Amino acid sequence: MSKIGIVTCSTSGLDYIKGYESIKKARTTIIMDEKEYLDGLEIHPSEFYNKLNTLNDIPKTSQPSMGHLLELYEELKNEGCTDIIYISISEHLSGTYQGVVLSKDLIEDVNIHPFNSKTASFLTGFMAMEAYRMANEGKTVDEILDYLSYLRDHDRIFLMVDDLKYLVRNGRLSNAAGFIASALKIKPLLELGEDGKIVAKEKIRTAKKALDRVIDSFLEDTNYGKDAKFIFLFNTDALNHVEYTKKRLEEEGIDTQQLIDAPVSPAIGCHVGKGVIGIGYIKK
Repeated sequence: MSKIGIVTCSTSGLDYIKGYESIKKARTTIIMDEKEYLDGLEIHPSEFYNKLNTLNDIPKTSQPSMGHLLELYEELKNEGCTDIIYISISEHLSGTYQGVVLSKDLIEDVNIHPFNSKTASFLTGFMAMEAYRMANEGKTVDEILDYLSYLRDHDRIFLMVDDLKYLVRNGRLSNAAGFIASALKIKPLLELGEDGKIVAKEKIRTAKKALDRVIDSFLEDTNYGKDAKFIFLFNTDALNHVEYTKKRLEEEGIDTQQLIDAPVSPAIGCHVGKGVIGIGYIKK
């Protein structure tokens, strides 16, 4: 009889959502001023964002090691799993997916199924949550992968970054050329596109206007929330932005009590810095 285990990245944010402790998380390593920390285990959001302004250099990340991946697979194999679905952060934001692809033939007696979410943060986490639910309901690997593909085809993220230097220096902003010269002056509307790359959509001069464009873009794309399910807010030490966003959404009749607004993992924070606010969702 088959048994399916679920693995995702620590960047998924599931460390900060209760009820999903059984989903295995592959830990990204965070390098800050030559010291290393495992994301979600050895450093957490409040500590990380407090340290960010005191660092000599912009922090970097290292994808989960092959050895770490194989340890997680062995744990699930020992629990009786015959198949493991790994739901990875977008391959354009991390080398993790390729690492998972390379690792799948290095373990015997269990089938590894890499899935490139083409997204990040809580949308990757939501896919893992849904895969975990379906596995517990007895769904097959193919059924789960088909549904994950559906979610991937219908997800979207709009965000505002307060300081572009993190995305630019870490190479995560795909169309950076047109923004580098004025990176410290603009607050662009960003989108995580269908191919899993972060792209700048509009140049905006103030944080207030950029935040309004994030909210308006979400409202326009979802018929004022009616065509969206699983809506989440994510922020990196930007609680004032969260409060403003919730107020505006409530004015449009959206029940913000149903939103997930847990903190973004430090491994994501390394690449976006503080002051980020975003809205992610699955479109019906």
